[in-house]
Amino acid sequence: MLNTATSTLDQTVCDNTAIDVIGFDLVGSTVNISHSGFPNGVGPDPIIGNTITISGTPVVNVVTPTTYSFTVTATGDGSGCEEEVITGTIIVLPDDGLSKKFDFSNSLVGKVSKEVKVPIFDEDDREYYRNTLKSACVEYLNIMIEKNRAYEWNKISGGKPTTDNINLSQSWIVSQYKHEYNPWHTHSGHFSGVIYLKIPDDMNKQYDEEFKDHYPASGLIEFMYGEKADFRSDNLKFKPEVGTMLVFPSWLKHSEYPFYEDGERRSMSFNAYHIFT
Repeated sequence: MLNTATSTLDQTVCDNTAIDVIGFDLVGSTVNISHSGFPNGVGPDPIIGNTITISGTPVVNVVTPTTYSFTVTATGDGSGCEEEVITGTIIVLPDDGLSKKFDFSNSLVGKVSKEVKVPIFDEDDREYYRNTLKSACVEYLNIMIEKNRAYEWNKISGGKPTTDNINLSQSWIVSQYKHEYNPWHTHSGHFSGVIYLKIPDDMNKQYDEEFKDHYPASGLIEFMYGEKADFRSDNLKFKPEVGTMLVFPSWLKHSEYPFYEDGERRSMSFNAYHIFT
């Protein structure tokens, strides 16, 4: 089993800076050690005697503070029946130089603390990322075609949409904090989208309180189109949820409302074009 030899299970470090070594004493008949959740560059060292240590330098190129929750599991008798799990967190702060290099705030309208281009350094990650966003645009187009709302596009393109005809032009990450907001704006391109990556813990509670009012808005994204008239709505609001992706035409006017609780609302946005051949 495991005895924690140091009190460094929860720590905060800068990217490209070594963590404080995390040490464990192996007690009893421990026969297997497994682990998960460490940032790239951090992991267990070879076992020496009855001690296991976790060390290393996170190299993850984050542009916003990112939490890595890790587990170390010790199995005793080989059957998996005797098991002990120890957990901890390593919060990696962005390298200031990297944040400045990828700063995108001058190109955006948001009244928020941090807006940065998406830095992807691994080619496999870049390809997966591009294909995921392109596939979302194709799915959006297919839905519009099915609903007969893309007649002009269908007439010009003359074929079924594919990811080969989608060009991802821009993508960026927005870290929004208490009292910050995005005013009404549109995007460039044919398609735009947003993916919610993180939501403040208390934002849902605040939203539920506001819902008792006639116009809840805290932390929501709102789209607006056309003029107000009887029997129709000119606006549509969405409550952000982690993992949700919204795809919409780039010309559609929208805004993100402020919230008033501590924490970060992190999202990733993108613009894309359809290439007509």
